Amino acid sequence: MKGFIAAAGLSTRLQDLGEKRNKVLLDLGGETILGSLLGHFEQAGVAENLIAVGYDALAVRALCGTRARCFLNPFFEAHGILSSIWLARPFLEGEPFLFSVGDHYCALSRLQTFLADQPAADILVDVELKTCDDEDMKVFVNRAGNFRTMTKAFLDGPILGEFTGMVRFSAEGSQQFFEMLERHVWQHGIGGYVADVLCTTHRKWELAFHLSSDHRRLDIDFPRDLARARELYRQEQRSAVA
Repeated sequence: MKGFIAAAGLSTRLQDLGEKRNKVLLDLGGETILGSLLGHFEQAGVAENLIAVGYDALAVRALCGTRARCFLNPFFEAHGILSSIWLARPFLEGEPFLFSVGDHYCALSRLQTFLADQPAADILVDVELKTCDDEDMKVFVNRAGNFRTMTKAFLDGPILGEFTGMVRFSAEGSQQFFEMLERHVWQHGIGGYVADVLCTTHRKWELAFHLSSDHRRLDIDFPRDLARARELYRQEQRSAVA
């Protein structure tokens, strides 16, 4: 299985912490956000990794060194994460791969549990069971408890939790996803969210969901998130030594 981490973003919401560097390079307490995620990928057996870079690209590529293949997304300022995934298509279509956003802290054991879940699933979407806020990509279900949609908006009806930005694809699942991504680009352009393409995919092929409530992961969007990620990282380091 290959790994793909999208790390091209501008880090605008981290205020001065991300003003002069890509936030994936911020320190957790001995390791960077991206270094931690990449290390967890490697320890989980995801050996061949691809990184989309944009903002602060040279520094991100220097951090990766020989551990990952970096490619430049020159459109990162004008377009969102889908532009990075579109550019990764030649490397990933028809291949099993693990996708994650780069501004994401996730404990190794949580990643391993996710990867081991529902091995026959073509597309496995990671969902954290939680009370969601405005920033979260919310997973809505219908009255029967089946998947309805994913969106940042608040809709009527029950919310299952937050889509974390991590997805595991089989070879067949990656073909399905990129087919729907091409359809999305033809209809809507390169803007939008990964969740938009996953929702479109679900209309033709069923998605599977990994549900987690251990809360040992978070998106690092604001300074308070970085503080929490550092605490989780310290906890993980202490557990590894004990």
